[in-house]
Amino acid sequence: MKRLLTVMLSVSVLLSACRLSATEAPTAAPAPPTETPRPTEPPPPTDTPTPVFTATPDAAATVAAQATAGAAGVFDELNKLLADSDVPYKDGHLLWQQTDPITITMQGPSADDTTAVIDEDLTAGDFVFKSDVTWTASGWMYCGAIVRSEDNLDDGKQYQLYFLRFSGLPAWYIDVFNGKNYLGSVTGEQFSSVIDVDNEATNQFVLMAQGNKFTVYFNSENQGSYLDYKEQRSEGQFGFMAWQESGKGSCKFENSWIWSLDK
Repeated sequence: MKRLLTVMLSVSVLLSACRLSATEAPTAAPAPPTETPRPTEPPPPTDTPTPVFTATPDAAATVAAQATAGAAGVFDELNKLLADSDVPYKDGHLLWQQTDPITITMQGPSADDTTAVIDEDLTAGDFVFKSDVTWTASGWMYCGAIVRSEDNLDDGKQYQLYFLRFSGLPAWYIDVFNGKNYLGSVTGEQFSSVIDVDNEATNQFVLMAQGNKFTVYFNSENQGSYLDYKEQRSEGQFGFMAWQESGKGSCKFENSWIWSLDK
């Protein structure tokens, strides 16, 4: 009986173990998590160069800029020449500035008067007129300027400043002409050792007119002031002049300008 009870207990334990095995089967291991794909990064932007805008050429602005620069250069020259004077040049303005040389050529043997007008529409009364003049000649000659002229330089009434190329005679004058007719002199014959009379030499003149007073500089040296008591011309045109006695010659005018003192 005891043995039977022992066997029945063993069977009962065994059946319980089997039921436990059937109901509590081991769970399968979970699958490893799938890695979430990273978002695709956008491609870097193409390095497109920033367009460079080219300024539209402005001819008027260019001319104005050049005129401003030219006026500043002329003003610097006036400062060197007139800073210690009582001339009111700071209240003036640039009236004309030369861009290309003007050359007057002459051929003898007879006397030959030649003129070159600067601008038929350019007139002034009070002014400062400057030019660098190179003369070339086989004989004696004059180079100079015409100021306050009537409309026709060859026939009109005018003042002439001219200086002589002749060995040992560096003379200069301011005279009044009506066409080719000599009417008299403002200065008479004057002499200046600062004028270089060598062939192909360059001399600078500055002629200043204020009312009936004329002041002359050669190569930056003041030659004095002179009065036209007859007050024959108060304003007019500008030009260059030359005169040759014989042979061949030329006067070349460069770096010229006119500064107006008119109010």
